[in-house]
Amino acid sequence: MKKIVIFMFLVSSLFVLSSQAQLASKDTTSMESEDFLDLSRQQLLSNCWMKMKGNVNVRPKEGGRRRLAISCAAQLQPEKITFKITLNKKQSFKVESTFGDKHDTKVLEDSRGEDSDFTKIGIKPIDLSLAFMYWDYQKEYKSESLGLSRISCRVFLLGDPDSTTFVKVWISEKYLGPLKVEWYVDLQKAPYQSLTFEDFAETNKVWHPVEVKIKNGKGELQIRFENVNAAFSKVTPKGLYED
Repeated sequence: MKKIVIFMFLVSSLFVLSSQAQLASKDTTSMESEDFLDLSRQQLLSNCWMKMKGNVNVRPKEGGRRRLAISCAAQLQPEKITFKITLNKKQSFKVESTFGDKHDTKVLEDSRGEDSDFTKIGIKPIDLSLAFMYWDYQKEYKSESLGLSRISCRVFLLGDPDSTTFVKVWISEKYLGPLKVEWYVDLQKAPYQSLTFEDFAETNKVWHPVEVKIKNGKGELQIRFENVNAAFSKVTPKGLYED
C-alpha cells in the first residue's frame, strides 16, 4: 500500500469540536468500539474554516530555549481537509488530504528545507495531524479520566496501515474528540512522543485548541494560539492561506 503522509493539523492542529458534539444524543459510553470511533470521526470533519496564530515555546534537551512564531490555516469539509502551517513566517507546508473509502494526499507547498525549524524541534508533518484518527482499529483499553476536570475518555489503540507505527488515543466521551495521543513503534516500550490538548476555546461556535503540549526526543514544546478566526462555512474566505 502506498505510504500516505497525511498532514491535517491538530485541529482538525487542529481539531474541530462542534456545538452539536457537546450535545450528542447517543450514549457514547455503551457504544461498540468501532461505532464510537466512527461517530468521533464524523464529528472531526465539518464544513468550517479557521486561521490561528501564536507561538511555539521550545525547551530542548540540549541548548537554550527558543520561541517560534506559528500560523495555521485550514478548510475542513466532509472527508477532505486543506491545511497550511508556517513557522517564523518563512517555513511552510500546505497539503490537501482526503479520507473516506479512498485516502489520498496532495502536497501543495513545502518550503521547510532539510535543516528547518520543524526538524530542529522534532516535528514532522504527521506529528501535528489527526490522520491517526483514521488508522486501523486494533483494540480498546479501559476508560480513563483526564485532567483536573476529570474528563471521561475512551482509550483506543490504532495502527498505521502504511507503517509499523501505533497510537494510543484518549477520546472524550462528551466532546468526541482526542484529548491525548501517544506514538509507539514498539508497544513493549515507552512512547516516543506524546501530545495533549491543554486548553480550548470557542470562536463563532467552532471549538478549537488554544494550548497544545508535545514531548518528543528533542524536548518539550508548548504551542499557544492567541489570535483565532473561524466560522462554519462551505466557502473558503479570501486570503485564508496567506501569511
